[in-house]
Amino acid sequence: MLAHHIGKAITPRQRRRWVDLLADAADDVGLPADPEFRAAFTGYLEWGTRIALENSRPDAAPVPRAPVPRWGWGEAPPYRP
Repeated sequence: MLAHHIGKAITPRQRRRWVDLLADAADDVGLPADPEFRAAFTGYLEWGTRIALENSRPDAAPVPRAPVPRWGWGEAPPYRP
């Protein structure tokens, strides 16, 4: 996946738009709306898109096998309004 972004010169504005589109798509397909799930989901999107932004620079040299963080939800008591 890292290689797909090399040389694309993604801008911060494009990165942010992609995050917004994915968040809208999550709503459209009915992914859970609870705060803990959305925080984990958004954290993953932010992490991935920021790496894509860095790896898209013309002088980028991505690490070939970098570790991927693990996200989850249900690790704290559920949100109760």
